[in-house]
Amino acid sequence: MSHGDNYNRRRSYNDRPRYQGRRFPDRWERYDNVGRDIEGTRFVPFKTPLDSSFFAGKNMPQELQFDVASLINMAQRAGKQLGLVIDLTNTDRYYKKSEWADYDVGYIKLNCPGHEVNEREDLVEEFIKICKDFIEDPQNDGKLIGVHCTHGLNRTGYLICRYMIDVDGSTAADAISKFEYYRGHEMERPKYKKSLYNAELYKKGLKPEDENVEAESAENELISGEGEEVNS
Repeated sequence: MSHGDNYNRRRSYNDRPRYQGRRFPDRWERYDNVGRDIEGTRFVPFKTPLDSSFFAGKNMPQELQFDVASLINMAQRAGKQLGLVIDLTNTDRYYKKSEWADYDVGYIKLNCPGHEVNEREDLVEEFIKICKDFIEDPQNDGKLIGVHCTHGLNRTGYLICRYMIDVDGSTAADAISKFEYYRGHEMERPKYKKSLYNAELYKKGLKPEDENVEAESAENELISGEGEEVNS
């Protein structure tokens, strides 16, 4: 999927009009609908699609409306096939999960409360198992895994980065940098980034306090812009 499509044109949040009718999730309009599939992985991050009822009665440009059908159309235009969607939102009110089956896309709900995913190793383990099972099935060769929370950024970024660290062997700095580059926005939760650096240390068999200097140095390098990043 490509940032070049109309659906991913950048507009200032303050420049975007407010619409009447069914209320969008908080700050939903601020973020690009979908990122690009992350190089070297099978992941594509996106914000939650919304049921068509959210757009009813709104004089909203078509390219800003984002539902399941529009995401499938984007993937088809880019020559990509979505095989599985993992929904991390902690609600069922945004769209009908049955819509994915209409396009032969698998769907798994992984209820993930906001602001605490870094404290939930059970969710990390379940996410990794779901992804590994999908990727290791030959029937899914070439198919992407779509992952979304409300904004497709913080919970989504944390779990994708954990997969890259725990399974693919990436460093935390590389995982965060790559996710932010392909999502087109920076992760907004400092505690999530800190937890990702700690996860890297645990992967090495170290305790975070044993490598505080190394972790802080790597994080400062990422924040300072020496890594590959895109400003939101």
